[in-house]
Amino acid sequence: MTDQNPAPQGQPYQQDAYQQNPYQAPPAPNGGYGAPAQRNSLALVALILGIAGFFTGIASIGAIVVGHISLSQIKKTGEEGRSMALWGLILGYVAVALFIIAIVFVIIFVAAAASTGINYDTY
Repeated sequence: MTDQNPAPQGQPYQQDAYQQNPYQAPPAPNGGYGAPAQRNSLALVALILGIAGFFTGIASIGAIVVGHISLSQIKKTGEEGRSMALWGLILGYVAVALFIIAIVFVIIFVAAAASTGINYDTY
């Protein structure tokens, strides 16, 4: 009669991890279960500030600063979140550009109104 337990005497027979728990997912092709890559939290902050910059204006400057910092960290550490950081930067720069354009239009409008020479004292 052959022994079904190939383990040496005194050690329990160990099956592989997948056979011990049939409800567990099979191992990844690289042989490990591997944790998902961590997402950079500053990238999420940059995205939120980029969206908020359209409503508050000043938040877009924060989106630009935090977006550049998070991209630098992502490059060094290999974390996820690059697309969020880029979108935060893009939204921040667009909000700043729109704010500058709005200021230029206001200055032009005020200068045009002042140069018409309308005298309001006669009314």
